[in-house]
Amino acid sequence: MLSEKGFSLIEVLLSLTILSVSVIGISQFYNQANQISSGNNNKLVATNLARMTLERVQHDYSSFDISSAVGTYKKTVCETTECQNLYEVTINNIPYNVEIDVQRQSANELLVKLFPVKVTIKYEMNNKMRTTAVEGYVKNAD
Repeated sequence: MLSEKGFSLIEVLLSLTILSVSVIGISQFYNQANQISSGNNNKLVATNLARMTLERVQHDYSSFDISSAVGTYKKTVCETTECQNLYEVTINNIPYNVEIDVQRQSANELLVKLFPVKVTIKYEMNNKMRTTAVEGYVKNAD
């Protein structure tokens, strides 16, 4: 006589299959969430670096070898190592490249001696080039 207590081998295998499929699906969700979180962290670092760079430029733009002349300033404009280090920053083993665009002044901006500046941070993530930027004004000391 067969006892009807317990589970058959087929029932156990079927339940293990269902359990493993659901665990694989959930683990993929966590992997994707981790990648998104990492990307958001890198963008946050880039945004904060752009804000910090804009504040430093507002405080003393001569350290970046910037003048009020319209143009794009990056690592290649620098003559000193200290200046070049301001344009290329490595944070959490990710290199961030800084570009500073001095834009044309309007008549009102000329009157109050301000020139518009856009700080752009470029970095690579997942083999794609990403950018983030902030804009502000710098008081012209000339």
